[in-house]
Amino acid sequence: MMSLECFIGSDNPVRVIDMLVEMLDMSKLGFTKTKFKKEGRPPYEGKVLLKLFYYGYLNRLRSSRKLEAECFRNVEVWWLINQLTPAYHTIADFRKDNPAALKKAFKVFIAFLRGENVFGGEVVALDGTKLRAQNNKKNNFNDEKFAKSLAYIDSKAEEYIKELEACDAQEDKEAAELKMKEVKEKLENLKERKKEYVQLEEIMHKSGEKQISMSDPESRSLPVKDGITDVCYNIQTVTDNKHNLIVEFDTVNTSDQGQMCPMITKAMIALEVKGITALTDKGYHVGKDLQDCKVANITTVTAYPEKNNKNIDPAYQTSKFIYDREQNTYTCPQGAVLTTNGTWYEKESKGKSGYLVRKYQTDKCLSCPVQSLCTKAKTKKREIERSEYQDVVDENNRRVDENMPLYKTRQHIAEPPFGTIKRGWGYTYTLLKSIKKVNGEMAIIFTMYNLRRAMSIFNVKELIAKLKAKKRGILCYLHPQGFMEYKRAA
Repeated sequence: MMSLECFIGSDNPVRVIDMLVEMLDMSKLGFTKTKFKKEGRPPYEGKVLLKLFYYGYLNRLRSSRKLEAECFRNVEVWWLINQLTPAYHTIADFRKDNPAALKKAFKVFIAFLRGENVFGGEVVALDGTKLRAQNNKKNNFNDEKFAKSLAYIDSKAEEYIKELEACDAQEDKEAAELKMKEVKEKLENLKERKKEYVQLEEIMHKSGEKQISMSDPESRSLPVKDGITDVCYNIQTVTDNKHNLIVEFDTVNTSDQGQMCPMITKAMIALEVKGITALTDKGYHVGKDLQDCKVANITTVTAYPEKNNKNIDPAYQTSKFIYDREQNTYTCPQGAVLTTNGTWYEKESKGKSGYLVRKYQTDKCLSCPVQSLCTKAKTKKREIERSEYQDVVDENNRRVDENMPLYKTRQHIAEPPFGTIKRGWGYTYTLLKSIKKVNGEMAIIFTMYNLRRAMSIFNVKELIAKLKAKKRGILCYLHPQGFMEYKRAA
């Protein structure tokens, strides 16, 4: 009888998965199924289930039922988990119960890769992608949708009431009674639906949220592409430019705004660097975030949106007004000087956090010969607003203009991982519910993405040798700042 070892070549990726999981301290990372009682039948060990999930996600299999089937027929899986056959609910529960530990395992592998000098550590790209949640669009509501649904229920109720009145006028009493019974049941169903919608609306208003989802409460309707929305999660990733390896990730249910500084800061910790250059698209262009990045020693190269007013002649757009820092004034194209009273005004913008601005005006607008080209305001005065973050915004915008070739590399750094994961592997939706659990699933996906990249950077045999070397002489531990490090054993 042939041994299973004969079927698994020395360069088979399944051996890398086996070695990677064996180097993890499952108990320290917080995985379940790591400590067993002496009495009774022992459960499946956590390492067995983690190996199974890593193998499945690397090979485009993530359904617990499909993974259960592979345990009975796949030779590679037989070798990997010693021909054990866990049931699908045991497999699914392990993934559901270990989101935090799965993220820590991702960080251990990042620490290993950092030790192998595969990160550039100087330039990273941040981007987000939307993955559909386990929540139908029909089960996501906001004020507008609640109003439409309640109006529809009321209109249908009126129709049913008219049907009941028509039934009273029918001569065939037996048929009328059957019809009335059917209509009354429909009315009762409408009443229950209306009660449910009113309760949901109250819950949404009390929470302070602008929308609510019924199946997965933490999922949100977000813009996906070209005005199309879907109920999904926004997956944020920071990718290093050297080998397109994912350094850090997080799952959010909001837009990209405000994510730059927190994400890049965590990436700097993982890379052990004190300063870094971050490339992002215009979705991250927020004054406060740019300011926070500057304080954190992050050099931003963030694309900026063009802010042109259609009602103003191109020669008199805000960008044509020259700011004098020393005098704190603006000079218009006609030479008039706009001054400020020094007062800060709070400005709120839809979908953005509030910020402070100063306003600049001049009385010379009243006698200006090109007034109609410059302003359509009722006061007939042109007003320029300067944000409290304008200095750092201008710095960033100049960097983009001066480093356009560098900025254009952003797509080549940030987007290939999404192409592999969504188009290549088919992971366009999440299987779990809630931010915490979705983050756990993304930890498996991104660990396997990095593993696949590592097998391309090195080769399977070389990567196994490197993992063996770490396993023999180095122990992993959790750094107080939240990432994984290696400490040479005494």
